[in-house]
Amino acid sequence: MSSSSDHPVFKRFTRQQLVVRRRSVGFQTLIFDCPQTKTARCKHCGRHFNGAWKEHLCHVCGYWVCEPCSNVIERERVVGKIQYVRSCVECMAILNKWSTADLLADLLSTPWVVQSSKSQIALNLADALRNRHDARAAVLVLLQRLGMAVDSSPAGLDGITEVAWTASSSQGVDAHAPESADGECHLRSDDGSLSATERAQFLVQQCFEVVIPEIDIANCVFAEYNGTRTYPVFFNPNDESPDAPMPANEDLRAAEIDRYDLLRLDLNSAVIQLICDLAAKELDASSSFISVIDGELQHSVGARPGCSCSTLPRSQTFCTFALMSSLPFLVRDAAFDIRFRNFEVVRGAAHILFYLGFPIFSDSGVVIAKLCVVDSKPRKYITTMQYSILKKLSEIIGAMWMEDQER
Repeated sequence: MSSSSDHPVFKRFTRQQLVVRRRSVGFQTLIFDCPQTKTARCKHCGRHFNGAWKEHLCHVCGYWVCEPCSNVIERERVVGKIQYVRSCVECMAILNKWSTADLLADLLSTPWVVQSSKSQIALNLADALRNRHDARAAVLVLLQRLGMAVDSSPAGLDGITEVAWTASSSQGVDAHAPESADGECHLRSDDGSLSATERAQFLVQQCFEVVIPEIDIANCVFAEYNGTRTYPVFFNPNDESPDAPMPANEDLRAAEIDRYDLLRLDLNSAVIQLICDLAAKELDASSSFISVIDGELQHSVGARPGCSCSTLPRSQTFCTFALMSSLPFLVRDAAFDIRFRNFEVVRGAAHILFYLGFPIFSDSGVVIAKLCVVDSKPRKYITTMQYSILKKLSEIIGAMWMEDQER
């Protein structure tokens, strides 16, 4: 065994190491059909393909090689079920490195989504309303978008003092507030206006009455959930980092991003910050942000309070891979995925191991951004309710941007 600065490199394997490698290969997302990379020569040695030297697809990178420049190896995606895949010699060097194998069997045997109706969004909305002066107006806007009959204008907060917010409780208020013809609650009881404390109680109660429909587990789907992908990945031989794949509709995406003016400086509004904060708290994660990839850069155009909006090289981001599908994208442990383990955000001080990205669509159905949640702790799974809430929040962002674009 030799070593590198990142991972041990195994050359002669024990039986246990072969088991670990096939499980590590099982964790990877492979490609089994890639006509767009087919050429007349072997990617590795340059030999012409012919009747004697047949072409073979490397299931790891998606490029074509001859038989001497490739190996057939075991892959264990489901514990106890072995299949055989082909890897070119360059990708073999990548596959023969791995981090600690302790979690591999657990990750392979655990579904990506489990059923659970537990949610923190109502509690977190109420907490923001009671304790964060800068977020209260944003909470009202979000409550209305979540279907609650409240007046989302800042005037709805007039006269409610900090003492009243402190006195408010999660038990709500006995006085009822009838709806007007437009469906909005004007906070009036039968005998006159509510007191400041009662109004605060009523609004807090609206937070606790938020209900987000739970998506059935069968419909909580992810890109590459079955361990396959449709695009090739070129790994740079010097540092084994991947080039950024490009979606087929890249030009259309760029046009939609420009039409929505998503790179303007004022996009990180109080409502966007609140949504990012709720997303991070729902998954007990360290950070949440909204990413827009344009050209060779990823821009964070919105983030939870305390997190700065920044840019990263496109090739060093999870989101560039997430863009290859219109489905949500989940990375449970980036240290095990050969595409991501050499990212600076994974290897460096941030040590990001978990990534969840939900697409934000334009009015024409094009993915223009991602609502992302990241953390330094890996996850075996997320829950159906977490999936449902992130999907709802990403839909709200898309609707807000659509309305802004139409103005």
